[in-house]
Amino acid sequence: PTQAKPIEVTQRLLKLIRDDIGRKIEIVGVATTGSGRNVVGDFLNVDLIIDEITAHAKGAVGIYPDVDTVFEIGGQDSKYIYISNSYPLDFDMNKVCAAGTGSFLHELANKFGINIVDEFQEIALSSDKPVKLAERCTVFMESDLVSYHQKGAQKKDLIAGLCYAIVYNYLNRVVGKRKIGQTVMFLGGPSLNKGVVAAFENVLGRRVLVPRHREVLGAYGAAASVQDKMRLENKNESAFRGLDSAINDRMKYVEKICRADRHCHNQCKLKIYDFDGRKSIWGGECGRYEATRSMGPKKENFFELRQRVWHTFMAGVYAELQGEPLMETDNRPTVGMQRALYGHQSGILWAHFFDRLGFRLVLTPPTNTHISKMGLETTVAETCYPVKVSHGHVKELMGKTRYLFLPTIIDMATPEPSETGFYCPMVQSNSYMVRMALGIDPSSILSPVIHLKYDLDTLALELSEQIQSKLGVRRAEIRKALQYALDRENRFARELHRKGLDLLEDVNAEEPVVVVTGRPYNLYDERLNLRLGQNLGKIGITALPMDFIDVSSVDLSDFPSMYWGLGAQVLRTARFVKNHPNYFGLHLTNFGCGPDSFIEHFYKHIMGDKAYLILELDEHSAVAGVMTRLEAFKNVIDNTMQKSESDLRFDLRVAN
Repeated sequence: PTQAKPIEVTQRLLKLIRDDIGRKIEIVGVATTGSGRNVVGDFLNVDLIIDEITAHAKGAVGIYPDVDTVFEIGGQDSKYIYISNSYPLDFDMNKVCAAGTGSFLHELANKFGINIVDEFQEIALSSDKPVKLAERCTVFMESDLVSYHQKGAQKKDLIAGLCYAIVYNYLNRVVGKRKIGQTVMFLGGPSLNKGVVAAFENVLGRRVLVPRHREVLGAYGAAASVQDKMRLENKNESAFRGLDSAINDRMKYVEKICRADRHCHNQCKLKIYDFDGRKSIWGGECGRYEATRSMGPKKENFFELRQRVWHTFMAGVYAELQGEPLMETDNRPTVGMQRALYGHQSGILWAHFFDRLGFRLVLTPPTNTHISKMGLETTVAETCYPVKVSHGHVKELMGKTRYLFLPTIIDMATPEPSETGFYCPMVQSNSYMVRMALGIDPSSILSPVIHLKYDLDTLALELSEQIQSKLGVRRAEIRKALQYALDRENRFARELHRKGLDLLEDVNAEEPVVVVTGRPYNLYDERLNLRLGQNLGKIGITALPMDFIDVSSVDLSDFPSMYWGLGAQVLRTARFVKNHPNYFGLHLTNFGCGPDSFIEHFYKHIMGDKAYLILELDEHSAVAGVMTRLEAFKNVIDNTMQKSESDLRFDLRVAN
């Protein structure tokens, strides 16, 4: 463990190595992996920085070349890796649930008064009637254990049942429908427990490999990877700064507030290190300084491009709240709207709509620490992070504009009439939630119920009946303003499609493209997505948000009466990705998202055995964990593309 001081711990480790065997070895390559790999790698000036997923796969293959599946259950999280031709082709990590992890196993053993090291496995293996526990959640597992115990179940059957629950939890929550090969290796603390190993073998119907020294298999894989790199690049000398230099470096650092982006209001505190004359910057919430070693040429940030196009279409028709009240601007009364939820998707529509009626739309600033904190403090129901953030945006607007626009948007336009196009219930009910939580004066609120699926005349009539008297405008003016605003919104969508088509036509068949799906309030809020677009581009991934692709003609008839509007767009995009060999999918979601609890299953079904990544974030997510997943995903994509090229060469040889 790094004890939150990775450099200091590394120095102590290096001193132990030097004092023990330092004069007997020649260091020809150095790599870092695991948490803290980037800052330690920069400090040591290593030859390779590698994510732990790729390192574990390399280590597993290094000691058992035939392994094709790795199960790893750690103290706090779990991983799955599928390997083909010695390279990882698929992986997954558990989300934020602790069920089935080593720490949970240890906790329950303590409650039964059982020594986890030896006694636990002996008791489990003596059972011939394991109880059946709910494997989906720690709360239900523990509740079932208590219930069975009260009914007279023997301790050995309870413990054996727990072993099976751990196995089923892992297979259902981490592996899911992903491929399990013939040669499975089990790593992590619970792999020391013969009861859990036996449960895996019984469920899978095959032997499970448990290697010795499994606790350092990731380090072994990192060492093997840097050895391969040095050989491939024909290097005889490591870039490593040396043991004495690293041990004796009394590195200095200064703390400063990040000013890299004038539009960012997070006020992140950075540590600027001086590593023996080399400057290294660490800290912040967005990952700007996280990935210091290139994984390929930096790619364009198409998330940022989307925002530039958005600003072009919004020019002259909106203002941004700067903190002070803005009741009027440009001789126009103001209408405040949150830059959250529907604000990211339909901001252009409402900005032009109110502009044509003689009002000025005022948006809150991009989500920052202050807005996020207000949202977390004022939300009274348990919701996903974007809805919590929405509360903060609305609170920021309160009393600062003439009107507060809090619509109840029911649905969105759909390519097929049979699709209902509904928004998430949390978005639909957002107006009611924030009004109750924040105690907003109803006299200042514009809160129409809106069906964007309606045709122009019906939608204009719906709006007129709810807002014309309050704004003092005529029905004909509302229809005309709405027609113009819908046209501007459609032009914006077509411009994104044009730019997306230009990119995809320029990409050759050997270059991978990651298509990112998700809800607009995730995709285009850099606070919520931890600057996903920037971080993907930084590690050499060409990543295209789904709005750049026109998928309206993609057939979704095998999902009849699709309920969710954005869900249908996600699935159409997934099908588009599936049909292109060099396209890969990344779905961005939030912990606690109700619609995605359905959509993710269909997304996985469509993607099948194609590499994809589901990235689940919330207010507790950190950029380090995201970067681990992104770097591993990049390696999986590269391996998949190399495998496709080798398969093609083999087919050509056979044909010839």
